[in-house]
Amino acid sequence: MTPLSTFEPTAGQRSERRLAAMEDALDRLDGFAFSDGPGMAVHAPMGAEALCSLGLDDLVPAWVEGYRARHAPIAAPARSAALDAADPADWRDALGDPARLSDWAELFSRLLQVEPWQAVLARWVPRLISGFAGALTHGLLRTAHAVRALDAVERPGALLLHELAMGLGYWAGTYKALPGPARPHGELSLADAVDGIPRPSEPWGPMEAGQFQRLPELPHFAAAVADLAPPRGDDPLGDLTLGFARVLLANPDAQLVALVHTITPAVAVRTLLPHVPDLTVELVYAQLWQVNAGLVAGFLRPGAPAPVPPAEDEPPSTEWILDRVAAHRDAHVVKLAEACLREHARRPDPAYLLTARHVLEVVPPW
Repeated sequence: MTPLSTFEPTAGQRSERRLAAMEDALDRLDGFAFSDGPGMAVHAPMGAEALCSLGLDDLVPAWVEGYRARHAPIAAPARSAALDAADPADWRDALGDPARLSDWAELFSRLLQVEPWQAVLARWVPRLISGFAGALTHGLLRTAHAVRALDAVERPGALLLHELAMGLGYWAGTYKALPGPARPHGELSLADAVDGIPRPSEPWGPMEAGQFQRLPELPHFAAAVADLAPPRGDDPLGDLTLGFARVLLANPDAQLVALVHTITPAVAVRTLLPHVPDLTVELVYAQLWQVNAGLVAGFLRPGAPAPVPPAEDEPPSTEWILDRVAAHRDAHVVKLAEACLREHARRPDPAYLLTARHVLEVVPPW
């Protein structure tokens, strides 16, 4: 195991070894399309890429085989009709229709055969960003992991381009916009805005909460989203990831796997932004906050503790986290730990390391 000392792209990360690990993983995952359980997105390509980003390329083959042993792929829906990228009326009608997932993936495969992947990304991410809540944000996440793998190689092969098509297709086919505008323009701090998100009087089921099915039942949800102050400072995305790392630490009994998705999409968006000139940090911040507010509504009980800086507690070292990730191997743990280490490298704060330790200790290992 050779942990990286930095999480910024380096020549080492672009090595043939990393490319070989990812292509081997994708080859082994032939037959895994979008889902491998009721309401469960396929996580294996994302987990494999996160391991590569941590410098754990050598673990990827065994990790993928372990994933395959635990998950049975669900066949993708049959293709029904080709989508026309040049006809907005045609493709907009198919947004958010899971029955058209294969049509979406086929559309992006066609586009990626005739255009640079960066051009496809720059055109389509602005069209999809307002619906990234669908499938508990996994369309955006899968897309971003594919983009990060592509960023690390000079000449992308068919397997990586296919994975990008699958990520974008999943995003488009599960597109879901949440109630109300995503436009924070109030005066509340993030901690106070989280506290002000309305909650149901009776808990929702995990699927209802994770798919945002019952948010329209909360009439003050949109107003509570708007109460957050606009982003300030040099790193609004880091403000979100740090704030929600503190949310996880303040609520250790909450449904951790669901709340992981208040952090990982913000980290994922950092990968996309350099490729999407039309996407501003302010717009992305607003979308991320709205989705996180929806997760707070569904998964944090009323009166949940406020996200404050953690009490005096010795955070683990990066090396400790890497060792435990290598032994633990759960896909959500791998992805969140990698995201926390990446954010900590950018903006050191013990909350990131403590959050990584928390998920390692709470989620059962493989």
